[in-house]
Amino acid sequence: MNTIKKTVTVALLAAGLVAGGAGVAQAATVYYKGSAISWEHGRSWGVTSYSDVQTGVYEHSSTANTTFSGWKKPGVLAHAEQFVGTGAATAYWNARG
Repeated sequence: MNTIKKTVTVALLAAGLVAGGAGVAQAATVYYKGSAISWEHGRSWGVTSYSDVQTGVYEHSSTANTTFSGWKKPGVLAHAEQFVGTGAATAYWNARG
C-alpha cells in the first residue's frame, strides 16, 4: 500500500510541475499615440517564445525573438512564436500609422 501511495504522489507532483510550467504569460495594455494596444507575450510549454499584438486603430506587428509576424491591419491579430528551448524569450510589439 505504501508503494502505491508513493507512486501516486510522485505522479501527481510530476503532473503539477508539467502543467505549472506549461506557460508563463504576461498581458499588458500598451499605448501608441494615445490608443490602447493589447499585447500578450511570454513562453508556452516552457520552450517557445511568443508575442500577440492587436489594435483596432493602427497597423501593428509582433516579434518573438527573431520571428516577425509581418504587418497586420487594424483588428487582425499579429502572432509570432519561436522555439527557444531553455534560452531567453524576448518579445516586441510595433505599430505604425
